[in-house]
Amino acid sequence: MGRTRIFFLGIAIATAACAASAQTRKPLPPGVAGVMRIDAGTDYVFLDRPTTVGGACKGWKAVSIQAPGPAGSGTTNLMCWKESNGQLLTATEQKVTPQVAPMSLIR
Repeated sequence: MGRTRIFFLGIAIATAACAASAQTRKPLPPGVAGVMRIDAGTDYVFLDRPTTVGGACKGWKAVSIQAPGPAGSGTTNLMCWKESNGQLLTATEQKVTPQVAPMSLIR
């Protein structure tokens, strides 16, 4: 499955699960801006540090795609994020996605 497909699948699933996950949120560890549960085995952890992904991600923040657990234990070189006017914007090295979501989705 390609990077773009993984991301779009994740956003679709996360949007459907947003209401349920909001009720069970724990305090975020230092360095983590938010977490989006994709499924029982995958979290998108929105880190509060610069990404190393280039291209469209230049100047944005890192995302760790990982199994639920401590931040930083996953893959961080696939996508990036930033906040703009209360909206969560995401991108891959190739492009910024046209989809945006409220920041409340991850907080």
